[in-house]
Amino acid sequence: MPTLAIKVRNDLNELRGVAAATTEFLETNRASREVIFAANLAIEEMVSNTIKYGYSDNLEHQIEIQLLLGATSLEIEICDDGSPFDPCAYPAPAPSPPGDKRQTGGLGIHFVRNILDRFNYVRREGQNIVRLTKRL
Repeated sequence: MPTLAIKVRNDLNELRGVAAATTEFLETNRASREVIFAANLAIEEMVSNTIKYGYSDNLEHQIEIQLLLGATSLEIEICDDGSPFDPCAYPAPAPSPPGDKRQTGGLGIHFVRNILDRFNYVRREGQNIVRLTKRL
């Protein structure tokens, strides 16, 4: 099974390279545009949230992203050593009352939940591990 492993620093500027590598890997392995879009959206949302909110220090940290392309699904695993955070337990956004402007933020995890087929989290040995699955 084709795999791609990426390690990035906790720096938002790293996301452009992640998207390029993800897209190249999936295009090379003939994934659909829908799968490529879903993978890039999910990785960007999960990793950017980790970078923005997961660390209470200014030190450099590594975030590991692994893609595994099987016959029927794409598996994505994202591991970080940030503060414990279970995105699966994050509440769905409340609907905005008619005429009100929605506050910025809070929709990324909701989008990831809805665009993928499975979304799991575990905390193990000081690591947040998010596993995402998209059927092909």
